[in-house]
Amino acid sequence: MKFTINREEFLKGLLNTSKIIQGKNSDPILNNVKLDLFEDRLEITATNGEISIKSIVLKYKEDKTLIRDLTPGSILVNAKMLTEIIRRLESDEISFNVEDNSTVKIQTLKSTFNLNVIRAEEYRELDFEETGEKITLSRNEFVSCVGQTTFAASTKDNRPVLQCVNIESDNQNVYFTATDGARLGRRTVELTLENRFAVNILAKSLSEVVKSLNEEKQLEIYVSEMKVLFKLEDSIITSTIVLGDYPNTRNIIPYTFYYRLEVNSSEFLKTLDRIVLFSIDRENIVKLTMSEEEVTISSRSAQVGDAKESLQLFKYSGERLQISFNVDYVSNAIRALKSDDVILSFLGEMKPFTITNKNDDKVIQLITPVRTY
Repeated sequence: MKFTINREEFLKGLLNTSKIIQGKNSDPILNNVKLDLFEDRLEITATNGEISIKSIVLKYKEDKTLIRDLTPGSILVNAKMLTEIIRRLESDEISFNVEDNSTVKIQTLKSTFNLNVIRAEEYRELDFEETGEKITLSRNEFVSCVGQTTFAASTKDNRPVLQCVNIESDNQNVYFTATDGARLGRRTVELTLENRFAVNILAKSLSEVVKSLNEEKQLEIYVSEMKVLFKLEDSIITSTIVLGDYPNTRNIIPYTFYYRLEVNSSEFLKTLDRIVLFSIDRENIVKLTMSEEEVTISSRSAQVGDAKESLQLFKYSGERLQISFNVDYVSNAIRALKSDDVILSFLGEMKPFTITNKNDDKVIQLITPVRTY
């Protein structure tokens, strides 16, 4: 196996794949990237057991030759070492020559590195077949689906399915849902599909897909029984499915409310940021007091003191209501909506409340309030 390759494109592929390799793997073979050289392309593959990425460098790109003088073959190379070598070399092109399936010689006009390699047969089998139900989403819609849900997934290990985003189809819509038990984010995409499905994908895997997006106008998603595959412009990403029943979240979202508060997102977030300073011993809990005449946010600390601030921009309908909540949960939900104004809708003091964008009914955030004394 040998080839001469454009350094910039080679490095881009290495960075895109090797980023998922964890510092300590139970299987040392996963510290490597797999290089598969064909007559028309180089494939760079990495996996951490949960997510796998294959980056593709084509021999020709537009009118430019990226790979030349090639002899096809496959090999495993330490991901971190190879990436750092290619990153630090000062050359437009790099020569890569495997000798006796044990060493690769990496050369430029000025530099030579000899790096130990491993036979490609040692690597685990990875499934990059495009099988299952196909979903086509625009880049912006997919980024919104991920950004408006993944923050609500759990970061604890007690229930693996709560670390996931549940993607479900009922033939007419596709729902992206995440919850950690105290909050929920859901995005609905109107999309007609032949088959129903429901799969759990780790939130961090979806975030990695977003990071891998370059200039894609759209991406294809294939949902099957054991994996979800994302086909991008110059890479393919697969994520394993987390087995287990996802909580039935449809029945917990209320659609009838007795109290409604519309606020300016920027003012509300800045006020929360100031008032939460006095909530050190209450785990970022503040109290929202609402009436048609005044809306205030307050907090109290036995150690520090108390703080209270009135909102200037609001519209409230309903009787007087007090409710306490975790500032981080509400702030993250509002930021995910990316709207100048948001609506908070309530059923009562201890009932879950929703945060929505009045101009977009396809996304809803649900927050569980906190009991205070």
